[in-house]
Amino acid sequence: MTTHEKIAVDLFNQGYNCSQAVFCAFCDVTKVDRDEAFKISSSFGGGMGRLGEVCGALTGAFMATGMLLSGVDEKDKAAKEVHYERVKELGEKFREKKGSLLCRDLLEINKTRPQEIREGTKVKDCEHLVAYAARMLDEFLQEMKG
Repeated sequence: MTTHEKIAVDLFNQGYNCSQAVFCAFCDVTKVDRDEAFKISSSFGGGMGRLGEVCGALTGAFMATGMLLSGVDEKDKAAKEVHYERVKELGEKFREKKGSLLCRDLLEINKTRPQEIREGTKVKDCEHLVAYAARMLDEFLQEMKG
């Protein structure tokens, strides 16, 4: 388990929503104040306020990606294209691995997954999504460096 993945899973298991857990796990990289990061990402859990739309864990990864790749010059179309292409790649990788981008679909898929037990306790259903989104973003950051 990567460091960011562990932080994200720990935050999720402390009660933060999936989006908060992933976005805030990367505060060391994005340089976003942790308290502000928790507030910024608070509305995106449950597929955006429990609407069941795009997975909050993935949204957290997208927000961190935005902090790392987006510029402040809205006229820099080349930078915007690179940013969008990276987000698209992350989304497609997530969908391929987990079966959907949508929270409501992922919750249905969770019902068919074998129940995970750790130290005698049932693992929260979406923990694997939080872990994967954080791991995927770490892999992306390694690719950016290398």
